[in-house]
Amino acid sequence: MKSHFSLLLILFFCLSANAQSDVQKLIGALLADTPIEENLQELCDDIGGRVTGSEANKKAVEWAHNKFKEAGVPVQKEAFEMPVLWLPKTTFVQISGDVQFQPNAVAKYQSPPGTYEGELLFAGNGSKEALDKIGEAARGKFLIVETDLCLDINGLFAEYAAAAATETEAAKYGAKGIIFMASRPAGLLYRFITSKVVDNKLPQLVMAREDAKRCIRNLQKGDQLNISTKIDAQVGGQFTSHNVIAEIKGSEFPEEVVVIGAHIDSWALGTGANDNGCNVSMMIDIARQMKKLGIRGKRTIRFALWNGEEQGYFGSWAYTKAHQKELDDHIMALSVDIGSGAIIGFFTNGEEKLMPAVDQALKPVAAFGDYTQLNIPIVGTDNFDFMLEGVPNLVANHKPQVYGLNYHAQSDTYDKVDLKTMKVNSAIVGALALGFANFSKGNVNWKRHSRGEIQAIFDKNSLEFTMRMFNVWDSWVNRTRGRK
Repeated sequence: MKSHFSLLLILFFCLSANAQSDVQKLIGALLADTPIEENLQELCDDIGGRVTGSEANKKAVEWAHNKFKEAGVPVQKEAFEMPVLWLPKTTFVQISGDVQFQPNAVAKYQSPPGTYEGELLFAGNGSKEALDKIGEAARGKFLIVETDLCLDINGLFAEYAAAAATETEAAKYGAKGIIFMASRPAGLLYRFITSKVVDNKLPQLVMAREDAKRCIRNLQKGDQLNISTKIDAQVGGQFTSHNVIAEIKGSEFPEEVVVIGAHIDSWALGTGANDNGCNVSMMIDIARQMKKLGIRGKRTIRFALWNGEEQGYFGSWAYTKAHQKELDDHIMALSVDIGSGAIIGFFTNGEEKLMPAVDQALKPVAAFGDYTQLNIPIVGTDNFDFMLEGVPNLVANHKPQVYGLNYHAQSDTYDKVDLKTMKVNSAIVGALALGFANFSKGNVNWKRHSRGEIQAIFDKNSLEFTMRMFNVWDSWVNRTRGRK
């Protein structure tokens, strides 16, 4: 590890005129030899994929709790209720008719278990226009949908949006189920949620790209194809899960809180390395080094490992409800959830006043990159319920690295993580957190937004479609989620 970072450490200390400040000591410690890689390997290789409600997920919660405890950082498990249990087992698919073969496929989250059969119908790209052309012919059929290749995070959001539109139109025309062509090459399979999240009733599959293309070619030349699929999953009602929350109390304003977090749950096709084990290990390592060095910010820094993120950010939502009385004193909540590519800045999520504050906090790590802050609201990770509550929030923005290709996929494994960059990212996030914790009262010129101000951010950025895509718009409108 030390050999990886010797040149970087030399550069850092050469550029640093005063290597004795707390933030500079923390950066140096995080760049030096720490257990962050070993921790990540344990989480990925020993525990594996961590679907919320699974035994692996429970083991990961205990593992993380023990890591903070071993480092001497005060920590607790905070219980919350997940609405439903859905743990994937197997998905079997058989194509029959004029052509017979067994394609590789997986069921999307909350596809109801059972055996389903029907005729296969090509639905183009699955858009409203494509489904309107098919019309009533879609009724009782399984629709197979063509997708673009997805190689980066922009492609991921485009895929979510397209799939949500397909689900709406397929339900309108009475389709029996949907087969989505995988957006990744080389037979790579992955899993993600449906737009109805926990309320989905329609069987939906992701089929290996090459197998789906074969089906489509045969359908386009006039072959008649049928599909038979058996979806096996463990399902159940409400159950208890846990976030892991550690903290280092502030020295001057302990009631004021800076939250930095990453989600500990993952899908189980791979081992949740870039999504999001690398950043779980980062949170533990930052806390460990602060404790080891005796560093305390003026404000309390809270390290959150969220659960239930993949199913709809249920853990961070639960936190905002449980800590409702403290939210006025939360000056910033950060989510790190886009893999191990180099951090190139932060999304400030509609709070323009955060941009110069982020610039200021990043000055000690200026040697590691040029950072650009983007005042764009992000929907899709654990910043979201802080945004709904009006708490100023950030999301780390990363270079793509291999995040998009391996997102939620079989290939999201330890060997795909950029270990060197993960170390640098930990220094960046550590500096940011300590910077916010140490701002003078006068430099914190932002405050928690009112409901009206939150709505204005949504309106200005046309977020209704995106929020509907993740099935969170109605709960905001009816005031069951977010600031009252």
